[in-house]
Amino acid sequence: MEMKNLKITARLLDGRVNSNDGIFNLDSILAYAWMLENHPDDLQNNNLSPDNVIEPDLPLAKDESGRWKASLGFYKQYAEIVEYWHKKINDFDAAYYVDFAGKRGKINGASGEFKAYRMPQMIRIISDIEFYAVGDPVEIQRLLVYITNIGKKASQGYGYVREWDIEEIEDDYTDIGPYGIMRTRPFTGELPNDGQAYQIKKVRLKPPYHLHIDRVPCIIPNVRRDQLA
Repeated sequence: MEMKNLKITARLLDGRVNSNDGIFNLDSILAYAWMLENHPDDLQNNNLSPDNVIEPDLPLAKDESGRWKASLGFYKQYAEIVEYWHKKINDFDAAYYVDFAGKRGKINGASGEFKAYRMPQMIRIISDIEFYAVGDPVEIQRLLVYITNIGKKASQGYGYVREWDIEEIEDDYTDIGPYGIMRTRPFTGELPNDGQAYQIKKVRLKPPYHLHIDRVPCIIPNVRRDQLA
């Protein structure tokens, strides 16, 4: 693989992305594509667990600590909207399929297996998303063909990616770049004095990020920018 300094842009169809925290990791996106290609059953059956962590072979360089050289996604955010999804069993039709042993019965929608839900979800209206990486652009482009959406609830049309743009740039912006710290990094007790806004949160340092193992306190960059570089 020929590793190059890259800027990778997800050009969104309408900018509606479903995400609670607004954090998008390029290495996680590529790892998802790699898993679809190499371990689809484990991915789609949700078999990834602390006892079954599969290390992807990504077309990215690694730093001295073994982390993939890939930034978070940066964007302008125009609005936040709380929408709701609902889950409620069709009590009338379900009665035809439930055996109440000859007695009158009712399906309990207040608790248990058939409990009804009204769940809030954060919808962000954002610009295109900029990522930075050191990697093989040809192989990255091939993997990104699998990624049609960013964020949650892709089946509902959120986060639709119209196209991926990859361009070679002069500098490596995967750690320090135009927005200060460009990805999560372990917190050593002192925030950078660079005029940027950061927060501290316990996270993993490599995908899969949703697992609760190996989390450490980290500096989280401000990915929601007033202006993009």
